Amino acid sequence: MHYFRRLLTISLILSAFVSQAQMAPPDPHYSFFSGASAVQDRNFYLFTLIEKMPAVRKVIVQDPYLQKISAEFSERLAGPVNENTSDANGLVQPFLFSNEEVEGIGYRLNQLLRQEPKALSPLIHAMRNSGLFQLYSRMSDTAFLTQAWQDAAKGVNYIIDAYTKGKGFRYPNIDSAAYWVKSPDYFASVNSVLDKLQSEDLKTNLFFEPSLDLALALLSLNRHDEAGRYEPMSSLNKEAYARVKSIPWKKFEYTAILILGAGPGNKSNISDAGKLRCKYGVAAYKQGQAPFIIVSGGHVHPFLTPFAEALEMKKYLVDSLGMPSNAVIAEPYARHTTTNIRNANRIIYRSGMPVDKRVLCVSDNMHLTYISTRLFELRCRQELGYLPMKKPQNVSETSISYLPDLNSLQADSRDPLDP
Repeated sequence: MHYFRRLLTISLILSAFVSQAQMAPPDPHYSFFSGASAVQDRNFYLFTLIEKMPAVRKVIVQDPYLQKISAEFSERLAGPVNENTSDANGLVQPFLFSNEEVEGIGYRLNQLLRQEPKALSPLIHAMRNSGLFQLYSRMSDTAFLTQAWQDAAKGVNYIIDAYTKGKGFRYPNIDSAAYWVKSPDYFASVNSVLDKLQSEDLKTNLFFEPSLDLALALLSLNRHDEAGRYEPMSSLNKEAYARVKSIPWKKFEYTAILILGAGPGNKSNISDAGKLRCKYGVAAYKQGQAPFIIVSGGHVHPFLTPFAEALEMKKYLVDSLGMPSNAVIAEPYARHTTTNIRNANRIIYRSGMPVDKRVLCVSDNMHLTYISTRLFELRCRQELGYLPMKKPQNVSETSISYLPDLNSLQADSRDPLDP
């Protein structure tokens, strides 16, 4: 496998010399494929494309090397359960992609892309247009595909490991397993999931599907379907999205007023801090600074709360503060300030708002001070791989402005509740 590693390294180096033609921006009007579930589509869009593009699927299914990988997985899955294991993690080991498999499959996908360009080029085209792989947009097609595959494989492994080991979560107080993963009951539940998957997936003809299905099943078992609860966002925010094309944008200083969420930390549906931030946002709206308010915040605190911060803030804005509902956009996924900003940028791009205008970000002074620090930038670069805002500027004690960064479109399966 060292041979594969060297070839992949060379491919990534060569990607630095990619032509300007491969740096075209994604298509804001791109029509997404739909797979088995919205959770899969948001976390593993590469797999959805392979499953739903007939010519691509055919090449993958008929390739001898990938057939061999699929057969080896089937043999491992059909084998006897390790009688020495007493926890869920021991049960799922056959489903994990090894480093050697990740490298070998990546190399083979690159070969197929070169050998079958007519069949596989539409896959690359769809990936680039989607924007979900935006961090790799400057790479050559082969390096681009390699990175996307590696991310997907690592994302599957992360979910399987985290939800059977009970550790490794990005946000442990929010994302953790709903059960004690070392308990006999959880062991029995995972074993039951495996029994069901094995009876179905042994007939599969795509090498990644058994592991993918297990990862999705573990998220479902732990009641973590957050990533797909509010799709499509165009339906959730239908009223506001319908107004976007009619807005005279030159009349407004900002594209939108982004109100950052603040979880209540108890069983309340909205916090006092959230209400105060809403009032700041309404004041800016009434001054005519932007035609829309975006409220951002998912199911954050307490653990497994039924309330999404954004939906509760929108209710408060409309029912208590008199905001017109078609001027308020809910972003119900973010669980940290990093993704509040990232996800708002996604809404701006996907809804057709101008991305070259500044966004007014509203919160309390202490929160905004944190956003302005080097510490926040480092956290963004560590967790997201980039800073989602460009050229931030202080506007007042309760607001800053910034330009959206297009890298915000990048999907991240290492954060499966909000990729």
